Amino acid sequence: MNTLLLRQQLSINCRKPFCLTFPYLQCALGRAGNRIAEQTTLEVGKRELKLLDMRRNVSELRAMTLSLAMREYTSASTTRKYKHWTYLPLAKSMCSNEAGKSEDDSEIKLPKEETESKMNKNCAKITSISEVRMSVPEVSRKRKEKMLARIKEKQGEYIILDPFSVEEEVKHKEYTKFPLKTQRDPLKFPVNERLAETKDSELETVLEAAKRKAAEIKVLDPHSLTRKKPAKKSNEKLAALGSKPKVSSGSSGAKSFSTAAKSTGGATKPPPMELPPGTPPPQTKTKFGPLADADRIFTNLYGRHDWRLKEAMKRGDWYKTREIVEKGSAWIINEVKTSGLRGRGGAGFPSGLKWSFMNKPPDGRPKFLLVNADEGEPGTCKDREILRHDPHKLIEGCLIAGCAMGANTGFIYIRGEFFNEACNLQYAIVEAYKAGYLGKNACGSGYEFDLYVQRGAGAYVCGEETSLIESVEGKAGKPRNKPPFPADIGVFGCPSTVTNVETVAVAPAICRRGGKWFASFGRTRNSGTKLFNISGHVNTPCTFEEEMSMTTRELIERHAGGVIGGWENLLAIIPGGSSTPCITQKDAETSIHDYDGLMAVKSSLGTGAMIVMNKSTDIIKAIARLAAFYKHESCGQCTPCREGLHWVNLIMQRFVTGRAQVGEIDMLWELTKQIEGHTICALGDGAAWPPQGLIRHFRPVIEQRIKEREACDKAEAEAVAKAPINV
Repeated sequence: MNTLLLRQQLSINCRKPFCLTFPYLQCALGRAGNRIAEQTTLEVGKRELKLLDMRRNVSELRAMTLSLAMREYTSASTTRKYKHWTYLPLAKSMCSNEAGKSEDDSEIKLPKEETESKMNKNCAKITSISEVRMSVPEVSRKRKEKMLARIKEKQGEYIILDPFSVEEEVKHKEYTKFPLKTQRDPLKFPVNERLAETKDSELETVLEAAKRKAAEIKVLDPHSLTRKKPAKKSNEKLAALGSKPKVSSGSSGAKSFSTAAKSTGGATKPPPMELPPGTPPPQTKTKFGPLADADRIFTNLYGRHDWRLKEAMKRGDWYKTREIVEKGSAWIINEVKTSGLRGRGGAGFPSGLKWSFMNKPPDGRPKFLLVNADEGEPGTCKDREILRHDPHKLIEGCLIAGCAMGANTGFIYIRGEFFNEACNLQYAIVEAYKAGYLGKNACGSGYEFDLYVQRGAGAYVCGEETSLIESVEGKAGKPRNKPPFPADIGVFGCPSTVTNVETVAVAPAICRRGGKWFASFGRTRNSGTKLFNISGHVNTPCTFEEEMSMTTRELIERHAGGVIGGWENLLAIIPGGSSTPCITQKDAETSIHDYDGLMAVKSSLGTGAMIVMNKSTDIIKAIARLAAFYKHESCGQCTPCREGLHWVNLIMQRFVTGRAQVGEIDMLWELTKQIEGHTICALGDGAAWPPQGLIRHFRPVIEQRIKEREACDKAEAEAVAKAPINV
């Protein structure tokens, strides 16, 4: 019963739903009601009946509808006779606001004799009935008449909406629009009868008059009986005169559009809309690279100059850092957003958006900046060059990034094997403290920021942000489930942001030179400059800074001296670190080396580290070595990664020797697809992509090796069978 009652209340949007107590339910159902009523005192009945009070949130009509619905859903023997009447045995003080008056100030009663004759015999009396409501149809009619009478005097000025019919209400709302619609079928052309009878010569005049009248009509909602605000007189006059309002250009000191139109005879187009703050400018360049020396951010990448504070300041570090910090977090984040900077650690998430997640109302918890210097990706060696040759650029970037996030403490989580890099970084931090660039009054700006170096233990999985957080807290480096994300609950349970070394190190240059300067390099969504690595079968392996969106072939030939044996000797390239799928020579010749360009050839930019392999490479053995690496570095927390990478390693080792079956190729593909996307962190994805790239581009090589091995085994078996047996 209560379930049905609550369902009816929710259907009419009742703000305070109520339920019936057990004694009243027995009265409504007519089952043993007399026996229960005899055991219930008058005081208890009044207390229980308070639950039926509408508290002026449910109208009298809705209360009647609820009770009627309740009686209709009871047993047939009870409701068949009294389905058109509803009785609420309420006390007089509960039923009305004043003695003898209902909520709508109208006395609605029946004679006591008629009431008692029509009462349900099975319905027990909990209290004395002082007032019995009328039937629902009668109350609805009276309420409608009263409401129509209240707004009858406004009928000429208002459009009356019928509150008792949703369809009529929708239809009247459509009448307030212009042109008027009289047909409900949207497939037919709406025709107004009055306009259809109007002569063509008078049609324009009638339409203008109807338009003015429609603008003056007000709408009265009987539910609230409140008027909508009429349109401003200035707009009405402009609509009547047919003139257009003036449009401001939106910038201070600029002329309005109307003034410019007058001076040029009305032929001037409106000025273009200004982009919101933080929007990267559109890219108009068609040729990208090579990068000029004046535009390089990392000027000591090869360690030709001293990395200490004095020489770093000569190269432009710590220049106007105080002014940048004093401009505030909003300005810094908008500049980073304008630059279009994306994370340089591999994921490529927009950095400005990621930093803005930390700008939340303070809740008493401190905020932390975590810099990921755990560079363990095979083939990647860009961050270590910053750490040992340009540490002050990273430290200054930590201060600016911390100010943007509202963080007063930063941790640089460095790989345990980077001994020299960690020493140089710690020395540079001490220099910054002595110079007043870190601490309570960083750079004299009044902002407090402290920076610490945290050395890891060499686990590759700690390069994942939540594993890094666990390691900083002193726990085993195993990823956390997300959500909650680090921006909400990070290190030590406080808001934290984990970002890459290169991403933080370029922030000072972006703030000094402007986000638009950084966005002028590379294609849209692939803006800026980046550090690239090229290793493998090239003439001059190197780390270099170059503009984004250059072709892969141009990067290799310009900076690495080309492939050993010539470009035609190229077999495959791993374009973004060991966790990205390899591409063939054909794809590498035309692919654009940025996020979107490499995604078009079913690979990824990753960390920007290219591993070049010429035709002397055993491609199957190379990918098998990567599979063994990921199997070894898996933390074993996720079953797909723990069990799946073990089988990937076994199958790849069989592919190397050829002791496999052709059907295992499809088996390996299905296995990697079951690992990809089913683990907590991205290590499972990075381990599954290299075998997928091998199967996608070099499946014939695998099949040929398996067939050659089968032929060798068969020939060996035949030779053994033909050999004489010495007794």
